[in-house]
Amino acid sequence: MRRIGFILFTVAVLVTLVKLGLWQMSRAQEKEQLNHVLQFRSEQMYYSIASLPADPRWYSLTLRGQFDHSRAVLLDNQMYRGQPGYHVLYPFMSENSWVMVNLGWIAAPPYRDQIPVLPELHGEVRISGIIAPPSTLLELAPEQLGEGFPLRVQNINLAALRERTGLPLPPWVLQIDPDSPVALEQTWIPVVTGPQKHYAYALQWFLMALAVSGLAVWWLRRSKV
Repeated sequence: MRRIGFILFTVAVLVTLVKLGLWQMSRAQEKEQLNHVLQFRSEQMYYSIASLPADPRWYSLTLRGQFDHSRAVLLDNQMYRGQPGYHVLYPFMSENSWVMVNLGWIAAPPYRDQIPVLPELHGEVRISGIIAPPSTLLELAPEQLGEGFPLRVQNINLAALRERTGLPLPPWVLQIDPDSPVALEQTWIPVVTGPQKHYAYALQWFLMALAVSGLAVWWLRRSKV
């Protein structure tokens, strides 16, 4: 009876470990497919907001228009080379459509109550970038936006920013091309990890299953003695 219970327990553990390994393998394959999609879409350039597909994420976009630097948004807690700072976002109007553009990173002043000197961008400019979902962090409670601009925020909540700015912003952000003459320091990268981590996790689960199998065989042989 003891041997039967041990065998059933071992089988249950092995099934769980193998399932976890297979799940990590499937996650790795999903990441590979997503990386292919990112690569493909980033090479497809659009030249107006109106021409974008229903799901425009990760496509390249080139626009002509004007920045509204009077309604700047500062994404807080952005570290770069050990220094705290902000990502600077400005609304941008092109062909009567608005989009929020992430210009990049700027260092924070030494005191919290100070705001960095922000670039003032006047006149019509041409910008290019990658369409991306907004940067978000875990929130324990909805963020209360302050009064006045520049607006310092912990997350890019575009629904809240639409209400706060009064602009019909789309639910995505244009991450500016690092080569753009108006770009600041670029620290943004697509938040998509490669498949290698998942393959490594899958290997760990499979090795654990192999180890459990070996220990089970050893115990069963030993118990016969």
